[in-house]
Amino acid sequence: GSMVVFENGEPKKSDYRKFRIKTVRGSNDVAMLTEVLRRRFGNTDWPKPDIMLIDGGKGQVNAARLVLAEAGVKIPVIGIAKGPARKKDEFIYERGNWELARITELYSYILKHVRDESHRFAIRYHRRVRGREFLD
Repeated sequence: GSMVVFENGEPKKSDYRKFRIKTVRGSNDVAMLTEVLRRRFGNTDWPKPDIMLIDGGKGQVNAARLVLAEAGVKIPVIGIAKGPARKKDEFIYERGNWELARITELYSYILKHVRDESHRFAIRYHRRVRGREFLD
C-alpha cells in the first residue's frame, strides 16, 4: 500500500509512506486497504489529513469510513473509481454532502493528480519488492 501527502496542491514527498501488507493473503483490495488505514491511523505521530482520497469505489470508501469511525476520526472521504466503461473516473462521496460535491468538482484535476502520484509511488515500491523476491 502507499500513502502520498499533498499540501496546498503540491506533493510533500517527505511524508510519503509505504506499507507492506502483513495480514492479508491473496488478492483482497478492501482487506488490504483496511489494514493499511488501521496502521496509518494507529500512528499518533502522523498528522491527520483534512481530506482523504481513496483509489477505489464504494467498497473501498466504505472500508475507509469504517476504519475512521473505529479510530474516532472525522475526515471527509472521496473515492475515485473507474467508470462503467473503465474510461471515465467516477468520484464517490457521501450522498447529500454538497460541500464534498463542490470540492470534487472544483478540484477534480488535483484529486486525479494525487491518485496518479499514489499509483506511481506504489508501483515503484511494488516493482522493487517483487524484484527482490525474484532474486531470493
